Amino acid sequence: MRCDFRQGPCLIKSAVVLAGGRGTRLRPLTYVTPKPLVPVGNEPLLGHILRFLKHNGITEVIVVVNYLGELIRKFIESRDWGIRVRVCDKNPLDTADAVRKCCDMIGDAPFFVAMGDVLTNMPLCDMGAYHEETGAFATIALKAVENPLEYGLVLLNESGEIELFLEKPLSIEIYLMTLAYYRKRTRTLYANLVNTGFYAFDPLLIDLLHKERYLMDFGRHVFPYLLEAGHRVMGWDAGEAYWKDLGRPAAYLEAHRDLLAGLCEPLTPRGRLVEPEGVWVDGEVEVEGLVIPPVALADGVRIGPNAVVGPYVSLGSNTYVETGARVKDSVIWDNVEVGAGAVLDGCIVASGAVIGREARLGPNTVVGHNSVISDGVKLESGVVLEPHARLRRVEVAATSSVNE
Repeated sequence: MRCDFRQGPCLIKSAVVLAGGRGTRLRPLTYVTPKPLVPVGNEPLLGHILRFLKHNGITEVIVVVNYLGELIRKFIESRDWGIRVRVCDKNPLDTADAVRKCCDMIGDAPFFVAMGDVLTNMPLCDMGAYHEETGAFATIALKAVENPLEYGLVLLNESGEIELFLEKPLSIEIYLMTLAYYRKRTRTLYANLVNTGFYAFDPLLIDLLHKERYLMDFGRHVFPYLLEAGHRVMGWDAGEAYWKDLGRPAAYLEAHRDLLAGLCEPLTPRGRLVEPEGVWVDGEVEVEGLVIPPVALADGVRIGPNAVVGPYVSLGSNTYVETGARVKDSVIWDNVEVGAGAVLDGCIVASGAVIGREARLGPNTVVGHNSVISDGVKLESGVVLEPHARLRRVEVAATSSVNE
Protein backbone atom coordinates (compact mmCIF):
# COMPACT_ATOMS: atom_id res chain seq x y z
CA MET A 1 0.00 0.00 0.00
CA ARG A 2 1.44 3.34 -1.04
CA CYS A 3 0.90 6.28 1.27
CA ASP A 4 1.79 9.71 -0.11
CA PHE A 5 4.06 11.66 2.20
CA ARG A 6 3.29 15.22 3.24
CA GLN A 7 -0.45 15.09 2.62
CA GLY A 8 -1.00 18.02 4.97
CA PRO A 9 1.07 20.76 6.61
CA CYS A 10 4.04 19.39 8.56
CA LEU A 11 3.48 21.20 11.82
CA ILE A 12 5.88 19.09 13.91
CA LYS A 13 9.52 19.41 12.87
CA SER A 14 11.45 17.27 15.37
CA ALA A 15 11.50 13.62 16.36
CA VAL A 16 13.18 11.37 18.90
CA VAL A 17 14.03 7.88 17.62
CA LEU A 18 14.46 5.25 20.33
CA ALA A 19 17.24 2.98 19.10
CA GLY A 20 18.70 1.59 22.32
CA GLY A 21 16.96 -1.77 22.67
CA ARG A 22 18.89 -5.03 22.85
CA GLY A 23 16.76 -6.75 20.20
CA THR A 24 16.48 -9.96 22.22
CA ARG A 25 13.67 -11.39 20.07
CA LEU A 26 15.86 -11.08 16.96
CA ARG A 27 18.77 -13.02 18.40
CA PRO A 28 21.18 -14.35 17.23
CA LEU A 29 21.20 -11.59 14.59
CA THR A 30 21.45 -8.83 17.21
CA TYR A 31 24.37 -10.24 19.19
CA VAL A 32 26.69 -8.44 16.77
CA THR A 33 24.41 -6.02 14.92
CA PRO A 34 22.06 -3.67 16.83
CA LYS A 35 18.46 -4.03 15.72
CA PRO A 36 18.25 -0.55 14.12
CA LEU A 37 21.09 -1.58 11.78
CA VAL A 38 19.56 -4.86 10.65
CA PRO A 39 19.42 -4.57 6.84
CA VAL A 40 16.09 -4.52 5.01
CA GLY A 41 16.62 -4.51 1.26
CA ASN A 42 20.34 -3.86 1.90
CA GLU A 43 19.52 -0.64 3.78
CA PRO A 44 19.79 -0.61 7.59
CA LEU A 45 16.37 -0.23 9.19
CA LEU A 46 17.42 3.06 10.78
CA GLY A 47 18.23 4.39 7.32
CA HIS A 48 14.65 3.71 6.24
CA ILE A 49 13.36 5.42 9.39
CA LEU A 50 15.46 8.55 8.87
CA ARG A 51 14.42 8.77 5.24
CA PHE A 52 10.79 8.34 6.28
CA LEU A 53 11.08 11.17 8.80
CA LYS A 54 12.74 13.47 6.29
CA HIS A 55 9.98 12.86 3.73
CA ASN A 56 7.47 13.80 6.39
CA GLY A 57 9.03 17.23 6.90
CA ILE A 58 11.08 16.42 9.99
CA THR A 59 14.21 18.58 10.13
CA GLU A 60 15.63 17.64 13.56
CA VAL A 61 16.13 14.05 14.71
CA ILE A 62 17.62 12.80 17.97
CA VAL A 63 18.58 9.12 17.94
CA VAL A 64 18.81 7.72 21.47
CA VAL A 65 21.23 4.79 21.68
CA ASN A 66 22.45 2.34 24.29
CA TYR A 67 23.18 -1.27 23.27
CA LEU A 68 25.97 -1.29 20.63
CA GLY A 69 25.38 2.43 20.37
CA GLU A 70 28.78 3.23 18.91
CA LEU A 71 27.94 1.21 15.79
CA ILE A 72 24.76 3.25 15.37
CA ARG A 73 26.66 6.50 15.83
CA LYS A 74 29.19 5.49 13.16
CA PHE A 75 26.38 4.64 10.74
CA ILE A 76 24.68 8.01 11.28
CA GLU A 77 27.94 9.90 10.86
CA SER A 78 28.77 8.01 7.66
CA ARG A 79 26.09 9.79 5.60
CA ASP A 80 24.64 13.17 4.84
CA TRP A 81 20.95 12.73 5.66
CA GLY A 82 19.81 16.15 4.45
CA ILE A 83 18.46 16.87 7.93
CA ARG A 84 20.09 17.39 11.30
CA VAL A 85 20.60 14.05 13.06
CA ARG A 86 22.18 13.91 16.52
CA VAL A 87 22.94 11.01 18.84
CA CYS A 88 22.10 10.88 22.55
CA ASP A 89 24.05 8.20 24.44
CA LYS A 90 23.19 8.70 28.11
CA ASN A 91 22.33 5.05 28.88
CA PRO A 92 18.53 5.30 29.27
CA LEU A 93 16.78 2.62 31.28
CA ASP A 94 13.59 2.51 29.20
CA THR A 95 11.60 4.32 26.52
CA ALA A 96 10.34 7.29 28.53
CA ASP A 97 13.65 7.55 30.36
CA ALA A 98 15.30 7.90 26.93
CA VAL A 99 13.27 11.06 26.27
CA ARG A 100 13.96 12.30 29.78
CA LYS A 101 17.72 11.97 29.35
CA CYS A 102 17.85 13.77 26.01
CA CYS A 103 15.37 16.51 26.95
CA ASP A 104 17.99 19.26 26.64
CA MET A 105 18.21 18.44 22.92
CA ILE A 106 14.47 18.49 22.19
CA GLY A 107 13.41 22.12 22.56
CA ASP A 108 10.07 23.60 23.55
CA ALA A 109 7.84 22.67 20.59
CA PRO A 110 5.67 19.57 20.02
CA PHE A 111 7.69 16.56 18.91
CA PHE A 112 7.35 12.99 17.71
CA VAL A 113 8.72 9.88 19.37
CA ALA A 114 9.38 6.89 17.11
CA MET A 115 10.59 3.38 17.83
CA GLY A 116 13.74 2.32 16.00
CA ASP A 117 12.52 -1.16 15.06
CA VAL A 118 9.55 -0.36 12.82
CA LEU A 119 9.19 -0.13 9.04
CA THR A 120 6.32 2.14 7.99
CA ASN A 121 5.09 4.65 5.43
CA MET A 122 2.29 6.19 7.48
CA PRO A 123 1.53 9.88 6.71
CA LEU A 124 3.16 11.34 9.79
CA CYS A 125 2.29 14.90 8.72
CA ASP A 126 -1.39 14.03 9.02
CA MET A 127 -0.79 12.66 12.50
CA GLY A 128 0.97 15.87 13.52
CA ALA A 129 -1.88 17.99 12.15
CA TYR A 130 -4.40 15.84 14.04
CA HIS A 131 -2.40 16.22 17.25
CA GLU A 132 -2.36 20.01 16.91
CA GLU A 133 -6.03 20.30 15.92
CA THR A 134 -7.28 18.24 18.86
CA GLY A 135 -5.14 20.04 21.41
CA ALA A 136 -4.02 16.71 22.84
CA PHE A 137 -1.30 16.30 25.43
CA ALA A 138 -0.32 13.10 23.63
CA THR A 139 -1.37 11.32 20.45
CA ILE A 140 -0.69 7.66 19.69
CA ALA A 141 -0.61 6.33 16.13
CA LEU A 142 -2.77 3.21 15.97
CA LYS A 143 -2.98 0.30 13.56
CA ALA A 144 -5.46 -2.57 13.28
CA VAL A 145 -3.77 -5.98 13.52
CA GLU A 146 -5.03 -9.55 13.60
CA ASN A 147 -3.32 -10.46 16.87
CA PRO A 148 -2.96 -7.60 19.36
CA LEU A 149 -1.37 -9.63 22.17
CA GLU A 150 2.21 -8.49 21.42
CA TYR A 151 1.32 -4.80 21.39
CA GLY A 152 -0.37 -2.15 23.50
CA LEU A 153 -4.11 -2.41 22.87
CA VAL A 154 -6.22 0.74 23.15
CA LEU A 155 -9.90 1.62 23.38
CA LEU A 156 -11.20 4.86 21.84
CA ASN A 157 -14.42 6.71 22.57
CA GLU A 158 -16.55 8.35 19.90
CA SER A 159 -14.38 11.48 19.98
CA GLY A 160 -11.18 9.58 19.32
CA GLU A 161 -9.92 9.93 22.89
CA ILE A 162 -8.20 6.94 24.43
CA GLU A 163 -10.18 5.58 27.37
CA LEU A 164 -8.12 2.50 28.13
CA PHE A 165 -4.57 1.39 27.40
CA LEU A 166 -3.40 -2.20 27.92
CA GLU A 167 0.30 -2.84 27.37
CA LYS A 168 0.81 -6.28 25.77
CA PRO A 169 -2.41 -7.67 27.24
CA LEU A 170 -3.18 -11.28 28.07
CA SER A 171 -6.14 -12.89 26.35
CA ILE A 172 -8.13 -12.79 29.59
CA GLU A 173 -7.50 -9.03 29.89
CA ILE A 174 -8.95 -8.45 26.43
CA TYR A 175 -11.96 -10.58 27.34
CA LEU A 176 -12.57 -8.67 30.57
CA MET A 177 -12.19 -5.36 28.75
CA THR A 178 -14.84 -6.48 26.27
CA LEU A 179 -17.23 -7.34 29.10
CA ALA A 180 -16.61 -4.03 30.84
CA TYR A 181 -17.03 -1.80 27.78
CA TYR A 182 -19.49 -3.53 25.49
CA ARG A 183 -22.40 -1.30 26.55
CA LYS A 184 -20.48 1.91 25.94
CA ARG A 185 -20.41 3.76 22.64
CA THR A 186 -16.90 3.01 21.48
CA ARG A 187 -15.27 3.09 18.07
CA THR A 188 -12.78 0.30 18.53
CA LEU A 189 -14.12 -2.40 20.81
CA TYR A 190 -13.53 -5.12 18.24
CA ALA A 191 -11.08 -3.33 15.93
CA ASN A 192 -7.81 -4.58 17.52
CA LEU A 193 -6.21 -1.14 17.28
CA VAL A 194 -2.72 -1.33 18.73
CA ASN A 195 0.04 1.05 19.67
CA THR A 196 2.45 1.43 16.72
CA GLY A 197 5.24 3.03 18.73
CA PHE A 198 4.79 6.45 17.07
CA TYR A 199 3.72 9.28 19.39
CA ALA A 200 3.22 13.04 19.28
CA PHE A 201 3.69 14.97 22.52
CA ASP A 202 3.14 18.42 23.94
CA PRO A 203 6.51 19.76 25.17
CA LEU A 204 5.05 19.80 28.70
CA LEU A 205 5.82 16.08 28.71
CA ILE A 206 9.43 17.00 29.54
CA ASP A 207 8.39 18.73 32.76
CA LEU A 208 6.20 15.76 33.65
CA LEU A 209 9.03 13.27 33.16
CA HIS A 210 11.33 15.30 35.38
CA LYS A 211 8.68 15.64 38.07
CA GLU A 212 7.53 12.02 38.02
CA ARG A 213 10.83 10.19 37.69
CA TYR A 214 9.27 6.76 38.20
CA LEU A 215 7.62 7.04 34.78
CA MET A 216 10.14 4.93 32.88
CA ASP A 217 8.22 3.32 30.00
CA PHE A 218 5.60 4.90 27.75
CA GLY A 219 3.33 1.88 27.48
CA ARG A 220 3.52 0.61 31.05
CA HIS A 221 3.78 3.93 32.89
CA VAL A 222 3.34 7.18 30.96
CA PHE A 223 0.09 6.55 29.08
CA PRO A 224 -1.74 4.95 32.03
CA TYR A 225 -0.58 7.90 34.18
CA LEU A 226 -1.82 10.47 31.65
CA LEU A 227 -5.24 8.82 31.45
CA GLU A 228 -5.56 8.60 35.23
CA ALA A 229 -4.50 12.24 35.60
CA GLY A 230 -7.13 13.38 33.13
CA HIS A 231 -4.85 14.49 30.32
CA ARG A 232 -6.24 14.39 26.80
CA VAL A 233 -4.68 11.43 24.98
CA MET A 234 -5.87 10.92 21.42
CA GLY A 235 -5.66 7.95 19.11
CA TRP A 236 -4.84 8.53 15.44
CA ASP A 237 -5.72 5.66 13.10
CA ALA A 238 -2.98 5.06 10.49
CA GLY A 239 -5.58 3.33 8.31
CA GLU A 240 -4.19 1.38 5.36
CA ALA A 241 -0.62 2.62 5.74
CA TYR A 242 2.09 -0.02 5.91
CA TRP A 243 3.46 -0.80 9.38
CA LYS A 244 5.55 -3.70 10.57
CA ASP A 245 7.32 -4.30 13.88
CA LEU A 246 10.52 -6.18 13.04
CA GLY A 247 10.81 -7.67 16.51
CA ARG A 248 11.06 -11.32 15.44
CA PRO A 249 12.86 -13.11 12.58
CA ALA A 250 9.57 -14.14 10.95
CA ALA A 251 8.38 -10.51 10.93
CA TYR A 252 11.78 -9.41 9.65
CA LEU A 253 11.51 -11.79 6.70
CA GLU A 254 7.97 -10.60 6.00
CA ALA A 255 9.06 -6.94 6.04
CA HIS A 256 11.86 -7.80 3.61
CA ARG A 257 9.32 -9.38 1.22
CA ASP A 258 6.98 -6.41 1.57
CA LEU A 259 9.70 -3.88 0.81
CA LEU A 260 10.77 -5.77 -2.31
CA ALA A 261 7.12 -6.10 -3.37
CA GLY A 262 6.62 -2.31 -3.21
CA LEU A 263 4.20 -2.35 -0.28
CA CYS A 264 6.29 0.19 1.65
CA GLU A 265 6.58 2.82 -1.09
CA PRO A 266 8.09 5.33 -1.35
CA LEU A 267 10.60 3.42 0.77
CA THR A 268 12.56 1.05 -1.47
CA PRO A 269 15.58 -1.25 -1.30
CA ARG A 270 18.97 0.41 -1.54
CA GLY A 271 20.30 0.98 -5.05
CA ARG A 272 19.03 1.82 -8.50
CA LEU A 273 16.35 -0.02 -10.43
CA VAL A 274 17.71 -1.89 -13.45
CA GLU A 275 16.38 -4.28 -16.05
CA PRO A 276 14.60 -6.56 -15.51
CA GLU A 277 12.08 -4.50 -13.55
CA GLY A 278 12.18 -5.24 -9.86
CA VAL A 279 15.97 -5.59 -9.49
CA TRP A 280 17.80 -3.04 -7.32
CA VAL A 281 21.55 -2.81 -7.72
CA ASP A 282 23.85 -0.82 -5.45
CA GLY A 283 27.31 -0.68 -7.00
CA GLU A 284 29.05 -3.18 -9.26
CA VAL A 285 27.78 -6.76 -9.48
CA GLU A 286 28.70 -9.81 -11.54
CA VAL A 287 25.77 -11.96 -12.62
CA GLU A 288 26.26 -15.11 -14.68
CA GLY A 289 23.23 -16.99 -13.40
CA LEU A 290 19.52 -16.18 -13.36
CA VAL A 291 17.95 -13.41 -11.27
CA ILE A 292 14.18 -13.60 -10.68
CA PRO A 293 12.70 -10.29 -9.43
CA PRO A 294 12.15 -8.81 -6.99
CA VAL A 295 15.75 -8.88 -5.83
CA ALA A 296 18.21 -6.43 -4.22
CA LEU A 297 21.93 -6.82 -4.98
CA ALA A 298 24.59 -4.89 -3.07
CA ASP A 299 28.03 -3.85 -4.28
CA GLY A 300 30.41 -6.70 -5.02
CA VAL A 301 27.75 -9.42 -5.33
CA ARG A 302 28.70 -12.33 -7.57
CA ILE A 303 26.23 -14.89 -8.89
CA GLY A 304 27.85 -17.86 -10.59
CA PRO A 305 26.81 -19.81 -13.68
CA ASN A 306 23.52 -21.71 -13.47
CA ALA A 307 22.79 -20.20 -10.05
CA VAL A 308 19.24 -18.93 -9.47
CA VAL A 309 18.56 -16.00 -7.13
CA GLY A 310 15.02 -14.86 -6.37
CA PRO A 311 12.31 -14.04 -6.06
CA TYR A 312 12.29 -12.01 -2.83
CA VAL A 313 16.01 -12.11 -2.11
CA SER A 314 18.48 -9.51 -0.82
CA LEU A 315 22.18 -10.23 -1.22
CA GLY A 316 24.54 -8.09 0.86
CA SER A 317 27.85 -6.64 -0.27
CA ASN A 318 30.57 -9.04 -1.48
CA THR A 319 28.30 -12.05 -1.17
CA TYR A 320 29.07 -14.90 -3.56
CA VAL A 321 26.46 -17.37 -4.78
CA GLU A 322 28.40 -20.14 -6.47
CA THR A 323 27.60 -22.27 -9.51
CA GLY A 324 24.23 -23.99 -9.47
CA ALA A 325 23.15 -22.67 -6.09
CA ARG A 326 19.49 -21.68 -5.50
CA VAL A 327 18.45 -18.85 -3.18
CA LYS A 328 14.85 -17.69 -2.81
CA ASP A 329 12.74 -15.79 -0.28
CA SER A 330 15.81 -15.05 1.85
CA VAL A 331 17.88 -12.25 3.37
CA ILE A 332 21.62 -12.77 2.95
CA TRP A 333 23.89 -10.22 4.63
CA ASP A 334 27.42 -9.09 3.72
CA ASN A 335 30.41 -11.28 2.87
CA VAL A 336 28.46 -14.55 2.76
CA GLU A 337 29.57 -17.53 0.66
CA VAL A 338 26.86 -19.82 -0.70
CA GLY A 339 28.48 -22.97 -1.99
CA ALA A 340 27.89 -24.62 -5.35
CA GLY A 341 24.60 -26.46 -5.53
CA ALA A 342 23.37 -25.21 -2.15
CA VAL A 343 19.67 -24.44 -1.68
CA LEU A 344 18.38 -21.69 0.65
CA ASP A 345 14.63 -21.20 0.99
CA GLY A 346 13.13 -18.71 3.46
CA CYS A 347 16.38 -18.12 5.35
CA ILE A 348 18.21 -15.32 7.15
CA VAL A 349 22.01 -15.56 6.92
CA ALA A 350 24.09 -13.02 8.85
CA SER A 351 27.38 -11.52 7.70
CA GLY A 352 30.48 -13.63 7.22
CA ALA A 353 28.70 -16.99 7.14
CA VAL A 354 29.79 -19.81 4.86
CA ILE A 355 27.21 -22.22 3.44
CA GLY A 356 28.84 -25.38 2.11
CA ARG A 357 28.38 -27.08 -1.25
CA GLU A 358 25.08 -28.93 -1.70
CA ALA A 359 23.86 -27.75 1.73
CA ARG A 360 20.10 -27.40 2.22
CA LEU A 361 18.59 -24.73 4.50
CA GLY A 362 14.84 -24.94 5.06
CA PRO A 363 12.32 -22.17 5.78
CA ASN A 364 12.80 -20.00 8.87
CA THR A 365 16.41 -21.02 9.29
CA VAL A 366 18.54 -18.32 10.93
CA VAL A 367 22.33 -18.48 10.61
CA GLY A 368 24.35 -16.28 12.95
CA HIS A 369 27.39 -14.17 12.06
CA ASN A 370 30.51 -16.00 10.83
CA SER A 371 28.97 -19.44 11.15
CA VAL A 372 30.17 -22.26 8.90
CA ILE A 373 27.85 -24.95 7.53
CA SER A 374 29.78 -27.81 6.00
CA ASP A 375 29.17 -29.39 2.61
CA GLY A 376 26.01 -31.44 2.36
CA VAL A 377 24.47 -30.36 5.67
CA LYS A 378 20.66 -30.36 5.70
CA LEU A 379 18.79 -28.03 8.05
CA GLU A 380 15.06 -28.52 8.32
CA SER A 381 12.59 -25.70 9.08
CA GLY A 382 13.16 -23.42 12.05
CA VAL A 383 16.79 -24.13 12.95
CA VAL A 384 18.66 -21.24 14.62
CA LEU A 385 22.46 -21.18 14.71
CA GLU A 386 24.39 -18.95 17.08
CA PRO A 387 27.28 -16.77 15.79
CA HIS A 388 30.53 -18.63 15.01
CA ALA A 389 28.75 -22.00 14.95
CA ARG A 390 30.50 -24.85 13.13
CA LEU A 391 28.10 -27.44 11.72
CA ARG A 392 29.52 -30.61 10.24
CA ARG A 393 27.95 -32.94 7.72
CA VAL A 394 24.93 -34.33 9.58
CA GLU A 395 21.24 -34.07 8.96
CA VAL A 396 19.76 -31.67 11.50
CA ALA A 397 16.11 -31.59 12.49
CA ALA A 398 14.39 -28.42 13.73
CA THR A 399 15.74 -27.54 17.17
CA SER A 400 14.54 -23.99 17.66
CA SER A 401 11.77 -22.05 16.00
CA VAL A 402 12.36 -18.46 14.92
CA ASN A 403 8.79 -17.72 16.01
CA GLU A 404 9.51 -18.47 19.63
